[in-house]
Amino acid sequence: MADIYIGQHARRWLLFTLAGVLSLPLAACGSSEAPDCGGLRVDEPWVRAAPQGADVMGAYFTLANDGEGKVVVNGVSSTQFDRAEMHETVVNDNGQASMQPIERVVIVPGEEVAFEAGGRHVMLFSPSQAYAAGDQVELVLACGADQAEFPVAATVRADGPDEQMQHGGHDMGGMNHGDAAHDSDEPALSEDTDSAGSANEDSASAE
Repeated sequence: MADIYIGQHARRWLLFTLAGVLSLPLAACGSSEAPDCGGLRVDEPWVRAAPQGADVMGAYFTLANDGEGKVVVNGVSSTQFDRAEMHETVVNDNGQASMQPIERVVIVPGEEVAFEAGGRHVMLFSPSQAYAAGDQVELVLACGADQAEFPVAATVRADGPDEQMQHGGHDMGGMNHGDAAHDSDEPALSEDTDSAGSANEDSASAE
């Protein structure tokens, strides 16, 4: 009987010890100070319906931070496209528009950052199928050093929310997005990655 009691006691002690050890990684994750998606909110996400045969689409939304710490969005992806990139349309002194990559966007508490036609936007390359108005596209935003994932369901639309009212009946940049996003401009965009990343970090955040 003594041997049986000792065996049961040992098993209980072992299970208690293992439970404590296994809980350590979970506690560490919960108390981590590494930046993540925090209080990120994504409003009115949508994707512009592309003309027939086009292999690039544009995604738009507004990022808001309802939390107490800054949120760093440093990437976007979608399983429905070969790749996705954050870009910004920039107009030079001669009035010529070009698109430059954005490496990261910082949203401080209480701030909103718009991704809209003619400004910041997400370029979606090589869709897995033809998408029409009303279809759903899932975007995944990556936040912080740990690349925390923030999934967003976006609706494919011919025009964005209130777009005609905002632009006085004209699409300023949206309709030209498809043409400018094709092969003629794409190689030039990659050459400006470093300068565009730092410049847009300053413009998109108020750290």
